[in-house]
Amino acid sequence: MSNNIPNITAENQELTRKLEFLHLDFLELFTLHKNMLENESGILSSLYLEKLGLLQLELLQKQTEASRLKMKMKLIQAAINRDEKPDFKAIEQEIYSRLEKYYTQIREQAAALEEANKVLSHLIPEEDVQKLKELFRVLCKRLHPDLNPKQTEEEKDLFIKVKSAYDLQRISELQNILLYLDDTTKEKLHLISSDEKVEGIKHLETQINSLKVKIEELKQSFPFNMEDLILDEGKISLKQEELRIQIKSAEEEILKHSKIIKILGDE
Repeated sequence: MSNNIPNITAENQELTRKLEFLHLDFLELFTLHKNMLENESGILSSLYLEKLGLLQLELLQKQTEASRLKMKMKLIQAAINRDEKPDFKAIEQEIYSRLEKYYTQIREQAAALEEANKVLSHLIPEEDVQKLKELFRVLCKRLHPDLNPKQTEEEKDLFIKVKSAYDLQRISELQNILLYLDDTTKEKLHLISSDEKVEGIKHLETQINSLKVKIEELKQSFPFNMEDLILDEGKISLKQEELRIQIKSAEEEILKHSKIIKILGDE
C-alpha cells in the first residue's frame, strides 16, 4: 500500500524532479497538439484558400464548363451522324448527370472559401493569442487529468469549462477560473508516495510518446504539409501564375467548343 506521507529520500526527490519534468513536457506537447488541431489547422487552411482557393475554384469552374461543352459537342455530332435531330434537353440532362460530382465539388469549394473568410475575419490579436495560450497552459497544469489523477468532480468539471473557454477564445473566463484555483501543483507532487510517482511517470511517458506520434502525423497532413508554401510569397506567386495559365487554357477550350457547337447548330 502507498504511504500517505512519503519519506524525503534522494530517490524520492529524484522521482519528484522527473515527474515535474514530465509534467512540463506533457504540457508543451498537449497544448501544441490541441493548438495545431483546433486553431492552426483552421487558420492555415483558410490562408491556403485565401491565397489559392479563388483561382482553384475558377479553374474548376472553367474546366467543368469546358468538359460540358465538349460532351455537348460530341452528343450533338453523334445525333447528326445517326441522321437524328439533336434532343438538346436530353443532352443537357445527360451532361448534368455525368458532371454532377463536379458541380457538387464547386458548391463545396465555394462554401469552404466563404468559411475561410469568416475564420480570417475573426482572428484575435497576436497579443491575445499568447495570453490565451499561457492561461490554457497554466490551467492544464492544474486541472488536466493526466497530470492530476486524483481529481475531484469539481476539478473535472472545471477542466471541461477550461477547454470550452479556450476553444471559444474567452480569455476573461479562463482568468476567472484561474483566480478560483490555488496554485498547489508542486506541493501535491511532494505529498504523493514513491510508488504513485513511479506510476505517474510511466503514465506520462506513454501519453507523451502518443502525443509525439499524433503531432508528427499532423505535420505530414494537410494543411501543415503545405505550411512552407502558404507562408512563402514567392512560391505562392508561382503557384498562382500556374493556375492562371491553366485557367487561360480552359478558357481557350471553352471558346473552341462553343464555336464548333454553333457550327453544328445549337438549339
